[in-house]
Amino acid sequence: MKLIPIWLGTALVSVSLLGCTDNSTPSSHQSTVATEQTTQSEQVNPLLQPWTGPYQGVPAFDQMKLADLTAALETGMAQHLADIDKITANPEAASFENTIVALEGVGAALDRVFTYYGIWSSNQSSEEFRAIQREMAPKLSEFSSKITQNEALFKRIAAVYHSEQMQSFTSEQQRLTKLVYLGFANNGATLNEEQKKRYADINQRLAQLYTKFSNNVLADEEGYVLYLNAEQLGGLPDSLVKAAAAAATSRGKEGMYAITNTRSSMDPFLTYSTERELRKQVWNTYYSRGDNADEHDNNALIAEILALRDERVGLLGFDNYATWRLQDRMAKTPQRAMDLMMSVWPAAIARVQEEVADMQALAKQQGDDISIEPWDYRFYAEQVRKAKYDLNSDEVKQYLQLDKLREAMFYVAGRLFNFNFTPVAEGSVPVFHQDVKVWEVTDKTTGKHIGLWYLDPFARTGKRSGAWATSYRGYSKYDGVKNVLSSNNSNFIKGAPGEAVLISWDDAETYFHEFGHALHALSSNVTYPTLNGGVRDYTEFQSQLLERWLLTDEVINQFLVHHKTGEAMPAELVAK
Repeated sequence: MKLIPIWLGTALVSVSLLGCTDNSTPSSHQSTVATEQTTQSEQVNPLLQPWTGPYQGVPAFDQMKLADLTAALETGMAQHLADIDKITANPEAASFENTIVALEGVGAALDRVFTYYGIWSSNQSSEEFRAIQREMAPKLSEFSSKITQNEALFKRIAAVYHSEQMQSFTSEQQRLTKLVYLGFANNGATLNEEQKKRYADINQRLAQLYTKFSNNVLADEEGYVLYLNAEQLGGLPDSLVKAAAAAATSRGKEGMYAITNTRSSMDPFLTYSTERELRKQVWNTYYSRGDNADEHDNNALIAEILALRDERVGLLGFDNYATWRLQDRMAKTPQRAMDLMMSVWPAAIARVQEEVADMQALAKQQGDDISIEPWDYRFYAEQVRKAKYDLNSDEVKQYLQLDKLREAMFYVAGRLFNFNFTPVAEGSVPVFHQDVKVWEVTDKTTGKHIGLWYLDPFARTGKRSGAWATSYRGYSKYDGVKNVLSSNNSNFIKGAPGEAVLISWDDAETYFHEFGHALHALSSNVTYPTLNGGVRDYTEFQSQLLERWLLTDEVINQFLVHHKTGEAMPAELVAK
């Protein structure tokens, strides 16, 4: 089954036709079948070219040019649809091999284009790219509808799904067939012609709205930067001051200090700054992204998106969007999801009230005549930690060096998965930015090659905020693709030259968490590419488990060491 482009957040991600999406772990199947044919247009457009080089081929990130993107997308879509036509034109009765497996192999060139598209969308966005994105969003949606609404194709899929042979399939074959069938059935394949047209129209409009929504958020992240002078740095730790100075210098503001409109910059500022009015400004700027009553405002878009989603699932016979979305998740129904949330809600509210009361009491004790507001929460929470537990978050930060945490993740991967990570020679694998580094992943015992791991750790203009994992190529036995290409992406603030990059405990947990998604991809052992990944809540569960390794003695004693003295985090600090 081929993957269809859907827009979520700021990235184009490739997802199964079932509609199971994971913004943290999108993946794309890249065929390396030797018999793949290339047209003349492919030969001159590097975005369409089969990947070459070591490790069963790697993306040609060094050949990415926006001027090639539109033509590559249009050519790739045409070839993808031509591959579909070959399946529907087959005079033989539909079978698992000539229909379900055949779908796994279509559109290899377009898959490659989507890999580059995802980099531009998530890691290197620009006004030029966003113009192409706006133009292509409805065209890509129309292309997706042509596949999901292809009646001849769905008849063949349904014939396999409802056949007696289904019972004799292996568990993998049954799972794949079910995913393919439900992917079509849950995305409009069973509708009448009038309904199909409306469904396709809604998808086109949603593609435009999703693209505009995400670009509005990114525009606000890029457009709002708070520049400080030396007199406005009260309370900020030295590491944050140096990072803010470097951020300002990189933006042409030598001698000033930049607090960017991203979580990795906003969060520590709100935690440590003694300048309450500046905290208020930073908080409001960050939490009003897309909500400023200007050209980048998202309020009207949100209302239209919700209305269209409701209408779309109504065409499919669902009561609401949540029912449609949760059918393949662990909760299964909105009611069960709400029951879970409400079971913890009273305790959560009580805890927040207790914390705010502690903050208010401490503020009064310190002579601060204020009422705790959202922009005060992190600051006074830090003060309460110091007062009640003698715990200073900045003290903890001194033991959380970014490079040492990466080594810790490699150690955990070796202990749990028997993986070994070795840096590849610089220049041997193309990267899309100088900050990106690449490691070869092998089995520690046998030396067997498993894949590559790309790391893009630092924030920059044009990169969406947050942290995420993605796969440029997943594992699949049926076509011999066994070299996984996995990636982690973060937004840490780059320190001054020669200075250690120190991060918070929350960020360290997130670093481990997202690495868990990469390990998931690298551990894959499936026959068909569609079976990579999994249901979103399941994939999040296993990454949450990996976070627990951060606070083990083995990791603390070897890797959570002071960036100046090299001494391990003291036991009393760990206990706090």
